[in-house]
Order: sequence, then structure tokens, then C-alpha cells
Amino acid sequence: MLLAPPLGPLMWPRRSDAMIRKGIIATAVRPVDLPDDVVADVRGITYRVMRTVLRQNTAYIAERSVPERLAALGVPVQVIFGAADPRWEPSSAHRYDAVPGARVELLPSVGHLPMLEAPETIGELLLDFTAAGPTTTRDP
Repeated sequence: MLLAPPLGPLMWPRRSDAMIRKGIIATAVRPVDLPDDVVADVRGITYRVMRTVLRQNTAYIAERSVPERLAALGVPVQVIFGAADPRWEPSSAHRYDAVPGARVELLPSVGHLPMLEAPETIGELLLDFTAAGPTTTRDP
């Protein structure tokens, strides 16, 4: 309702911090502590900008998928999905198998906000990934 005309433009400026917080946290499975600066950043997004971003993001992905784009770069990739993500289909993680050398992690009992829901696990995964060193799949 917040994103669709005719009510979206009228309701968007009336969002409270609690409403924003509740909307973001609804995508998590585990309890999360949402930083105030995240809420403030979301509050600063105008209705017009949000609609434009959503439209452009949809067009970007429709043109060429993220895994296709990453595969073309030939750089190491760490992909982390929450296995219980209510916003994005977790089974789509298998699409990243098309990226040579990609590390794909599907975290059980984690939703759309893995960095807030499982920060220790995310930290360990990223440290392990970066410790592996820079490797590429492209010829020099």
C-alpha cells in the first residue's frame, strides 16, 4: 500500500520510525537490533526515489541476472542467503553456481537480514573468504 498509487504518495510522508522499523524487521526471522541510522536513512528516501529505485532495479535484473553479471567479472564472489528469507526466494541461491568459484552459503533459520540476524557467522564467512586471497577466473 505504501508503494502503490494513489495511497502511496499520501501515506509515504506519514511513516513513523516505528512503522519503518517494523517493516524492515518483518523481513528477519531472528530478533534483530536495527540501528537508528538505518531507520533515519530509510526515512530520508522520498516516495519518488523509492519507486524509481524499485523500477530501475527490476529493469536491471530483467536485462541480465546478477549471477550472469558476476560471472562475467571473473572475480571471487561470496554469496550469503538466509534459508528462511521471506522477501527473496532462498532456492534462487543455486543460480550463483554459474559464477566460477563462487562460495554460496545458505544460512538456516536466517531471513533477509543475515548481517543483523547472524553477525558472528557473517563475520566468520567474510574473514574466511578474504583470507583465501584474491583469485580470478580470467586469464591475465
